Amino acid sequence: METAGWATAAVAALGGCVLVLGYVLDQVPALAEKAVRAIAAVRRLRDEWRNE
Repeated sequence: METAGWATAAVAALGGCVLVLGYVLDQVPALAEKAVRAIAAVRRLRDEWRNE
């Protein structure tokens, strides 16, 4: 019976990992878009500093 408990815990942990990984991967496009905008802003700022 002890093995059933460990098996249940392992399946639950694996399921939790899958849910967390799915959530994180769903956030990648939004974060990537924010990163692109931030990089563009930093480049514009750098260009302004160089032109002064």
